[in-house]
Amino acid sequence: MPATVVITEPFQTLVATQARALGLAGYHHVMVPHPISSKDEPYLRRLAREVADAVLRQLVGE
Repeated sequence: MPATVVITEPFQTLVATQARALGLAGYHHVMVPHPISSKDEPYLRRLAREVADAVLRQLVGE
């Protein structure tokens, strides 16, 4: 089943470490700026539109 993960910058090392531990070194992800928890809805919608193509490419294997 295709999957990806969207993370913020501070979690890049954690994702890489966990992927290696699971035998998935190089597992793909989409990174967005940190923080996002304090951002308003218009910002988050704009950010989602910006990364949507990258997420889709990872899910369909392009």
